[in-house]
Amino acid sequence: MAEEKDKKEQTPQEQPQVIVGSMPYRVSMAEVDAYGVMYYSRFFEIFERGRTELFRALGIEYKQIFQQKQILMPVVEAACRYMAPVVYDDLITVETAITSIGSRGIRFDYRVLREDVVLAVGFTQHIFIDPQGRPVNFGKEVVNVLKEKGLIKEDIEVSEGTGEKEDVTNKLKKFVSERTDKDENNLPN
Repeated sequence: MAEEKDKKEQTPQEQPQVIVGSMPYRVSMAEVDAYGVMYYSRFFEIFERGRTELFRALGIEYKQIFQQKQILMPVVEAACRYMAPVVYDDLITVETAITSIGSRGIRFDYRVLREDVVLAVGFTQHIFIDPQGRPVNFGKEVVNVLKEKGLIKEDIEVSEGTGEKEDVTNKLKKFVSERTDKDENNLPN
């Protein structure tokens, strides 16, 4: 029995910590359509706020990255799956997770919740470029900041764009996927 307890206590330590930020958000009248439902494109604006606030909470301010290092992070792919309506004056929570960091890009996954109900899930994939639009290596610096803050507890290697990702990335994606699947299964039919 004591051995089983020790194993259970070790499991979370063996898994990487998932870097998740949470932000409350109140839906305004300007964000809803004629039916009182939040317009679909507004979710991407909320995703932007979520990742900006996550970076700020981690001590990585996008404004400083651009001004000091001249690095931009344009979105190259985005998706959102809408599961339930968000209406005027809803107090929602936006969860933002960093699920992949490569030397030349980063991926964020998002969940929008009202209380415990998942309203939407999505992701954005970004690349790191200079002001002339050329790809630059910046992922290692982000990983180093996360390691310094104790958010990444195991050694990971930043991929060089070969398509081969480290085990941490797969674990993070699996975590977000499992949380989303669990929430979807709890939705009423």
